[in-house]
Amino acid sequence: MFFNHQIALLKKNVSSKEVAFQMLADELLENNCVNQDFLANIIKREEIFPTGLEINGIGVAIPHTDSEYVKESQVGFMSLEEPLSFLEMGTNDKEVPVSLLFMLALKEPHEQLEMLQRLIEMFQQEGVLELLMKVDQKEAYQEIIQKYGLS
Repeated sequence: MFFNHQIALLKKNVSSKEVAFQMLADELLENNCVNQDFLANIIKREEIFPTGLEINGIGVAIPHTDSEYVKESQVGFMSLEEPLSFLEMGTNDKEVPVSLLFMLALKEPHEQLEMLQRLIEMFQQEGVLELLMKVDQKEAYQEIIQKYGLS
């Protein structure tokens, strides 16, 4: 359900996290999952509440915003050729080089905590982030997501 639109942008070269956010938000918008205000609110929320995490030496970000900007729950994924600098979750000064983004567009507020927990659990399983870093086809990405119980 959260991955049925197969929004996965793989091995992208982007100049900033705003460009990455724009690309993922555009995909969500094209699939009618979010409204026009989604991107602006993702950017605004990331500035106040950073979402970068370093797990087993790999940087992951989980940008998200309020459910009022979402029409249909969906998770967009992006892997980066070169990491982007994000602030670490819970800090306002520690930077994390992020290579994997999971953008959450969740319609129901309770889904947010549930999906965050499920993602963190998946990230902590040995080898998963390395697999996501290497993946270069949507089908392979979907297989990883299914194997680790997210879809």
